[in-house]
Amino acid sequence: MTAKYVVGIDLGTTNSVLAYASLEEDSPRLELLPVPQLVSPGTVESRASLPSFVYMATAQESEGNSLKLPWGKKPRYAVGQYARTQAAEAPDRTVAAAKSWLCHSHVDRRAAILPWDAPKKTDKVSPVTASQRYLEHLAGAWKASFPKDPLSQQHVVVTVPASFDAVARELTREAAMQAGLPDDLVFIEEPQAALYSWLADVGDGWRKNLKVDSQILVVDVGGGTSDLTLIRVAEEKGNLVLERVAVGDHLLVGGDNMDLALAHHVAG
Repeated sequence: MTAKYVVGIDLGTTNSVLAYASLEEDSPRLELLPVPQLVSPGTVESRASLPSFVYMATAQESEGNSLKLPWGKKPRYAVGQYARTQAAEAPDRTVAAAKSWLCHSHVDRRAAILPWDAPKKTDKVSPVTASQRYLEHLAGAWKASFPKDPLSQQHVVVTVPASFDAVARELTREAAMQAGLPDDLVFIEEPQAALYSWLADVGDGWRKNLKVDSQILVVDVGGGTSDLTLIRVAEEKGNLVLERVAVGDHLLVGGDNMDLALAHHVAG
């Protein structure tokens, strides 16, 4: 089957988003996919983004239909808005920032270690499995909206931090394969994706304002990490081109850390 859509997935530390554009239109429009998710037990609503949280439900919660989604079997966990709410109510049962754990080389990232420091009887998952569940949820939302166009048969692009090493990228690919994404999915570094978005907005105007050896610093402050990329303007066959020349170290400092620092400051 020929792909009908190009699908972009921003697999974020705190929120994930799926956007798509038709390959059959002369002037394709980029659209966000509304993502159905639990907002409270038994209540499903569509939101523009999917909070990257997994709530490990109790046995009692799993027995009924309070966690059921419009697709799939009854899960023993919740992903999205309700899970984020439970991060405050039951932090020892909630997985957060799984993406940051994917690049933590001092732990077994395929081992069931999250939620970290959870009680022994609490179900746990690996950082890879948590990432898989976010992607599975987005895949389920896609299938509900486009039942005749499987995600596995579309052109899919997934964002990763520029500072992710080869192991973290491979673990992300592993999670994507387990979630049913196509084997030929493409990774794009997040700062480069931001740059492409800027280029799409300004068009060829950037060529008038920049010259050879000009530099662009892309600062991507995410929920759990900050990602820095340096882009240089070069010349190739008489045309100006952009090339990446440097990437910053992986910085586990993002919006979550800033919120926490502000909270400590106010509390003090």
